[in-house]
Amino acid sequence: MLRTITVTIPEMLFLQLEAAARSSAQSLDAVVARSLERTIPPHLAALLPGPLQAELDAMEQLADETLRAIALSMAPAGRGTQMDDLSMLKQNGSITPAQQAQLDTLLAESEALMVRKAHAFVLLKGRGHAPPPLDQLPVPTA
Repeated sequence: MLRTITVTIPEMLFLQLEAAARSSAQSLDAVVARSLERTIPPHLAALLPGPLQAELDAMEQLADETLRAIALSMAPAGRGTQMDDLSMLKQNGSITPAQQAQLDTLLAESEALMVRKAHAFVLLKGRGHAPPPLDQLPVPTA
């Protein structure tokens, strides 16, 4: 479904959008829509568990240093090995129901950590902070 809106923008921005439309042989509407799609993060509420979504919403109020700590946080030591061991049991068909439940919990925690970290980086970028170079990111140890 398409909607029409009226937006007041600075002349210079309009000229930039118009030039982008000409150079890409697209309509101005298409260029504006594509630009908005690239800058507005998708709404994750429908994809994430409620508590995690609430946590992400609350992160918007956190100080930059707190967000940086979340963005650079790591899973507890040994977590990867534990998940690998349980995954191997599952792959071999010898995982018990208790081990499967533990694997499911570890996977959910790992996914939630990745989402928190990514969201922290997005918020920091929106506040004008550049992400650190790849060689300065923490590396997990076994």
